[in-house]
Amino acid sequence: MMISAHQPNYLPYLGFFDKMRKSDIFIIHDDVEFNRRDFQHRNKIRIYDGWKWLTVPVFKKEHIKINEVLINNKNEKNEAKWSNKHMLEIHSNYNKTPYYESYEHEIKKIYSKEYTYLCDLNMELIKFLIKAFDINIELVYASNFDFKTTSTQKLVDMVEELGGTTYLSGVGGYNYIDLSLFKNIEVKFQKYEHPVYPQRYDSFEPNMSAIDVLFNAGYLP
Repeated sequence: MMISAHQPNYLPYLGFFDKMRKSDIFIIHDDVEFNRRDFQHRNKIRIYDGWKWLTVPVFKKEHIKINEVLINNKNEKNEAKWSNKHMLEIHSNYNKTPYYESYEHEIKKIYSKEYTYLCDLNMELIKFLIKAFDINIELVYASNFDFKTTSTQKLVDMVEELGGTTYLSGVGGYNYIDLSLFKNIEVKFQKYEHPVYPQRYDSFEPNMSAIDVLFNAGYLP
């Protein structure tokens, strides 16, 4: 049984779902420390002259777990809500793509809600994309385990608890995983080559949010 894990990113890119598709169980690593410079509260969408960030405003605290991060839903200076801005950007840049209309209602429904916690928003979007890409996967949350271990050892403990025989790591795992702890578990590293697919605008931009390929191509390459 192959198991993989990742933080619950905001509008994740294709590699996130590629790793999920290759796994039997996917661990949502929701109890690791929030990193505001990562993709946990932001991601990229394609626009006419390249790409731009969509960033969810959050209350920033030091050394806080991802599942504890609060969204800043306050509207200052009579500006539009962040969720309305994000939906407007998505609609403006994707409404003329071949498959946008098929998913417009569902994604608008997500952005019409108000979320207190970042993780809840991210998981709504992740589940939407899992369904859209027709990925058959069992999701489990790291925060539901009662292990006192941390880092690689906790990862090993979770995989063993779930009956995993193989752990599929992202390429970045080379930099932080202690392979010596995986005594009875095979570790494989994801080999992911980003596909090229038709985009609405000229000059292909890789590593966009997965909604880019969904709205442009309608499937997970």
